Amino acid sequence: MTKKEKNIYIKVGKANTEQRENNMMLQKINDYIIKNQLFSMGAVVIAAVSGGPDSVVLLHILKKLAPAHNINLVAAHLNHQLRDEAGEEEEFVRALCQEWQIPFYCKTLDVKKAAADQKKGIEEAARDCRYQYFNELKQEIQAHCVATAHHRDDQAETILLHLLRGSGIKGLRGILPVNGYLVRPLLGVNRAAIEKYVEENSLSYCIDRSNYDLSFLRNRVRHELIPYLQKEFNPRIMDNLDMLGLIAREEYEAMEIETNKLMAAAVLSYNEEQVVIDSRVFVTLHPAFQRRIILSALGRLKGDYGWSALDVQLIMDLHQKPGSAKKIKLRKSIWVRKTYDHLIIGDRLEKEIDYCYPVITPGFISVKETGDKFCFDYMAMEECAKRSDDEMYLDYDKLAKEIFLRSRKAGDRISLPGMEGRKKIKDYFIDKKIPLLERSRIPLLASQDEVYAVVGHSISRNAGVDKNTSTVLVIRRETDENTK
Repeated sequence: MTKKEKNIYIKVGKANTEQRENNMMLQKINDYIIKNQLFSMGAVVIAAVSGGPDSVVLLHILKKLAPAHNINLVAAHLNHQLRDEAGEEEEFVRALCQEWQIPFYCKTLDVKKAAADQKKGIEEAARDCRYQYFNELKQEIQAHCVATAHHRDDQAETILLHLLRGSGIKGLRGILPVNGYLVRPLLGVNRAAIEKYVEENSLSYCIDRSNYDLSFLRNRVRHELIPYLQKEFNPRIMDNLDMLGLIAREEYEAMEIETNKLMAAAVLSYNEEQVVIDSRVFVTLHPAFQRRIILSALGRLKGDYGWSALDVQLIMDLHQKPGSAKKIKLRKSIWVRKTYDHLIIGDRLEKEIDYCYPVITPGFISVKETGDKFCFDYMAMEECAKRSDDEMYLDYDKLAKEIFLRSRKAGDRISLPGMEGRKKIKDYFIDKKIPLLERSRIPLLASQDEVYAVVGHSISRNAGVDKNTSTVLVIRRETDENTK
């Protein structure tokens, strides 16, 4: 059985380190840190250390560079409990930090259970658990950032993975030097340089056998696809992919500036549950910016990771369909609805509202289901000369003794002025292009059998004031900070 198969700790290196090349490596990483402004002076930096060669090199180099950048370095390790060796790896990192006198933090988590509970793949769940722990630790110890050991080879693999999944320009950026609280000091060097640094400094590390498991897509890209591309197509494919990532990042940043300007006009509202886009503005935009606005909306709701070009295209196709009341469901339990004037992206579908309140005049009704408030009062016909756009006027004597303010129900009809017969309320809303889910929010003034008014819109010809009206029923929608 080989050392890799045993997953044991190994120690490699030359008796005499090549100090010159060692210093060149340190200088290159130091320059990268300065160029990308990864740390501020005096910052508390958490190094994410799995125990593998990349993270051990990260910790070793940050320890050496800490005095120059005046940073306070700590290490963090998450025990995923995915392999039999997980406990040994945790103890290895703990002992290493003790030897190098670096504060050590650790958490043990059952990632398999988390994956099952959240209905995620093991890889995705492990990544999410790691970053959740790092973020929690960052807040707990008031750290400024978390440094991960991603390098140039990881960058190339990530860009290829995004290509295979159908990513747009956002995915082609690959791994960013700075992404929120995450920083990547080793992105400027490749795996070969890291392996050489390990050898020259006689560093011990752990071998993760899962990195050779070809059931994982990333491992197949690393061990099969990239070597094939290098051999059969371009030996410099890694450099070219890295350059592609750089170009994509710069172009993405330029487009992001313009997108933010357009979003101010296109997005009507957004919160934790939904983003509402103005279709009338959205349809005028170039498809490139439409896609970016959609991706931004999805990112705000469920995070940036995991969306594909197909998700975006499904939303764009939905938006182009004629009519209203169209909807689709995407991954991460996201629903997208299209109304006449709105594109609504959210993590739940709003249900129609059902309510019914008896009207007592004079008096007030607060519709708790919608938050609207209405005032009902009497007025003499002579006072109607000064009409307000915020009020509706009905002939009180033409109304039934018992009237209600309620939501619509099946079979409702109204006798509209200038029309023979009665029109279905459903058809009235369709003609007015009122979105489906807004229709139940619009109250009707009705008796048991007849609709007298669509409040805020139309009055039945059987309830309108005329020259014979003596008493007027006034309906006024009250406004405050919440109902304007």
